[in-house]
Amino acid sequence: MDQLKGKIPTTSEEIQQYVELAKSKLTTNWDQLTDLIHHHTNDLTVDSVLNDFKNFNVNPVTVSLTLISITTLILLGRLFSSGSSEQHESSGKKHKKKSGKKKLSRAQRANKEIQEILDYVESEYVPEIDKYIENYQTLSKDDLDNKFKFYDEMLLKELVKLDGIDVTGNDILRENRKKVIKFIQDHQKRLDKFKKDIGV
Repeated sequence: MDQLKGKIPTTSEEIQQYVELAKSKLTTNWDQLTDLIHHHTNDLTVDSVLNDFKNFNVNPVTVSLTLISITTLILLGRLFSSGSSEQHESSGKKHKKKSGKKKLSRAQRANKEIQEILDYVESEYVPEIDKYIENYQTLSKDDLDNKFKFYDEMLLKELVKLDGIDVTGNDILRENRKKVIKFIQDHQKRLDKFKKDIGV
């Protein structure tokens, strides 16, 4: 090998000689390597490997198996520890979310319920009632009557929900609830007036 290291080939003849020399050296080393592998694998049995481990005999097989075992244990340890730390972090985040959420007071809860009813009536029923009144001529007498009853009943249902909200001891909430009740009742009166006007 020292012959190969000492001189860098520059001509095609030198390159050819270099290649031939490298081939011969590799072939010799390859033959030695295969002989070594055959030597160790011919005698290789499970019992011989176990005996080598028990007696702390260092050979290519025991070294290879030891390195494979250690690498596998390290990888499994990292895999399981990263999985458990991710699980721990996610459960910690869930706990923070739960504890970070403040419980609403009775007044806040009541105010939220009143607002939800108002929003619902404004988004669901008011536009439908407007359409009903504007396009009544396209509907049959039965459809007019059925839609009137439906809207009247749904508005009444929302008034019952409002009545069930506890606002005792809080004048602001009582006033808010009154305003929403009046808003819904105005739409009921509107429907009643419409019904009288068209004579259904």
